[in-house]
Amino acid sequence: MAQSALPLRKSQELIALPMGQVLDEFGRGNHVPGSGSAAALMGALAAQLTLTVCKITAIEGSSSASQLRYLADRLTTQFIPELERLFQKDADDFDVVVQLRRRRNSTDDEVLKRRLREAALRGLERGTELVLDIGDLCIELVDHALMVFDTGAKKVRGDSGAAISSAIAGASTAIFVANLNLRSFQGGRWAIGIQSRVNRMQDLLLEKQTEAFRRASALQPSLVGEEQGVLFAELE
Repeated sequence: MAQSALPLRKSQELIALPMGQVLDEFGRGNHVPGSGSAAALMGALAAQLTLTVCKITAIEGSSSASQLRYLADRLTTQFIPELERLFQKDADDFDVVVQLRRRRNSTDDEVLKRRLREAALRGLERGTELVLDIGDLCIELVDHALMVFDTGAKKVRGDSGAAISSAIAGASTAIFVANLNLRSFQGGRWAIGIQSRVNRMQDLLLEKQTEAFRRASALQPSLVGEEQGVLFAELE
């Protein structure tokens, strides 16, 4: 069967689908939506959870309400729309790369094969930069989620924790994808620059993971430690 060079999903706005259908798309066994779109989805979830904490805190009239209202506006007008756009764009762009690879593999014309290979690599370059843009947004969202964990309403710290975790997962996924994509390139200025960008992101993420786990540990009730001490004493 002949393969079209056009994106399979261009006419389908994935973000507009019901959530159950979006999840089904990820498990359907197709190449899109894939890991880059998954990173954007994790980032969008982190942004929405952070937004909920901002809104609940503002309703309660907390001293941090003004700051969180400003953050809520940024989440609504900047982060969420951009992550939704990148969610779709990653699927569309990667589909083009896959179609180029399929055409490359199916032709015996060496000149055409070389041109298709080069076009696929250029598409992969753009896709790698795009997924790192997603990672940058997720890294910034970790900071915002940590802030609302500290200053937001205490009764929704579960939402804050989920926002932190989702943003970390999105950034981590971006790092995985970028490193994987870099394996297709044999050095060069672009690849060296991208690897440096990935390394910086990874260093930042490790710092933020430490901050996240420190807050998770701070939630542990002292009673748990006391009970463990009693248990260990009984075992001795």
